[in-house]
Amino acid sequence: MHIRSLLITAFIASSLMASPGIAQTKASNLGLDIEAVVGDEAISTYDVNSRIKFVIATTNLSNTEDVRKGIRPQIIRAIIDEKLQLKSATSNSISISDEEVARAIKGIEKQRGMAEGYIAKMLAQHNVPYETFTEQVRAQLAWSALVSRKIRPQIKISEEEVQYAHIKLPKPKARQELKIVPLVLPVDKAREAQVRQLAQKLAGELRSGASFDEVYRQFSGIGGKPDAFWVKPEQLDPAIGKALANAQSGMISSPIRTNDSYTIVKVYDTRSLEKEMPKEIEVQMKEILLKLKEDATPKEADVLLQIGEEVAKNPGSCKEEGIAGLDNLKEFDIDVKLTKNRMSQLPPAIKIIAENLKVGDISTPFASSEGIRLYMLCDKREASDVIEDKEQLANLLFQQKIALEAEKYMRNLRRETFIEVRN
Repeated sequence: MHIRSLLITAFIASSLMASPGIAQTKASNLGLDIEAVVGDEAISTYDVNSRIKFVIATTNLSNTEDVRKGIRPQIIRAIIDEKLQLKSATSNSISISDEEVARAIKGIEKQRGMAEGYIAKMLAQHNVPYETFTEQVRAQLAWSALVSRKIRPQIKISEEEVQYAHIKLPKPKARQELKIVPLVLPVDKAREAQVRQLAQKLAGELRSGASFDEVYRQFSGIGGKPDAFWVKPEQLDPAIGKALANAQSGMISSPIRTNDSYTIVKVYDTRSLEKEMPKEIEVQMKEILLKLKEDATPKEADVLLQIGEEVAKNPGSCKEEGIAGLDNLKEFDIDVKLTKNRMSQLPPAIKIIAENLKVGDISTPFASSEGIRLYMLCDKREASDVIEDKEQLANLLFQQKIALEAEKYMRNLRRETFIEVRN
């Protein structure tokens, strides 16, 4: 049990023994009423009110009684989930140090263009305990580590799944692609009205100037900066795709009811599909690496470079797995592999080489940390749009599966743990 929970429980217990009526008044005035219990930990009114003040301060939500009341149930649920996430992380030997939390906060400040220490000063100005923020960051880091260890390795997207999803897609009708982030608020029958009211409240606040990034971080259940992606409307849930049919850059959608959530979508950007999009170029290359020993002398490196120049004169064809005239590459510590990539995916230095070679040409040998490298251009062509669609679909399917499995994991944690919400 955390120190704060112990102090709260001890305070209330001792106060009740002295005078029940007076004790209840004192506890309420100090914000020490128990709002919820998670296993052996208590969540006090002080915890909840501090988080509400923090959310309003960082998101620019209106600081009105109506807004505070509207977001309170979700705030309590969020704190409950964080307690469960930290407990589960601990049981899986995952701990987040104060140093990791401090580094993450510095990263958040840098990401948002803030001076170091800005968040601490901002919270102090709004009378929000700094611990309110650090504990949220700790829970997010622990949950991210837990998902990476226990959930992500289990997610597999087969070629058959991608192919099936691709076949199910309607023929392209979209006139534009959208760069979006969906804020998903999961819903179950017991919380239908509550989540709908929250979604409506958040959508209104976002349109009035509340920060989408911060609202996303507080209410998405994922934490961190939202990761915008390009997508065609018909690739989304039909209800969402329909709502975004004529979307414009900067748009905040109304809450959209899907099978299992209310979703608010922010459209960061749009691009027309009626104008011809520049085609992606795909290249196939033969990469040759003459390995250099870690303790090699400059003279040995020069000799290897000379060997590389000889290899460049007769590298063999792209159809050959090796190098012309060399049967046993391992004996000479040489690696040869064929790669196929889109030009945009290549490291900058390799991209320059690929752009300046003609098919069948080979680069001059150059030194790298591992040895002497050469690249032979085997093929260069326009990338297939079908492959691009399938890549997008595979990524969408992967992210959807992670989200579903993570939510399933959270449901199990809620089922397996004693939870009582008192207000």
